[in-house]
Amino acid sequence: MQLLNTLTVLLLVVVSFALVIAVPVLYAGTQDSARANRLILLGSGVWVALVLLNWGMSVFVV
Repeated sequence: MQLLNTLTVLLLVVVSFALVIAVPVLYAGTQDSARANRLILLGSGVWVALVLLNWGMSVFVV
């Protein structure tokens, strides 16, 4: 269970880092804004899901 918790923390860090880089790039880009907004919304949803999963895992690990 502790390994699974460690993996969720690692995924959360990776997704957070990707969003820190991707959001400004997508907003500054000249591409279709609807596509950029969908990607940001998808990344944010994945981030929230990982936070909730990590919270659920921490209940069992500690």
